[in-house]
This record gives sequence, structure tokens and C-alpha cells, in this order.
Amino acid sequence: MKDPVCGEEVNNTTYKYTYKSVTYYFCSPMCMAEFKKNPDKYVKNIKEK
Repeated sequence: MKDPVCGEEVNNTTYKYTYKSVTYYFCSPMCMAEFKKNPDKYVKNIKEK
């Protein structure tokens, strides 16, 4: 699975955040914090791919 912020491959499930009943996984706490600032921006990008 890929980090929705940076696009890097996520190799563990340590950093995760649930938004609108969907759990997203991140490669680092920095990417998770960025996602939390504006989740709709990143969710929109995932759905367009």
C-alpha cells in the first residue's frame, strides 16, 4: 500500500488514521500530520487515480 501524502510504499501499520470510516496508512508521522491538516485533498487524489 502507498502513503497518500508522499506516495512512498508503506511497510508497516504503525502510522494510521481513520477518516470517514476509512483507515489510511502512512510511512511516517510527518505524512500522517500533513494528511490530518486537509484529508479531503489527499482522499480526492486517491480516488482520481
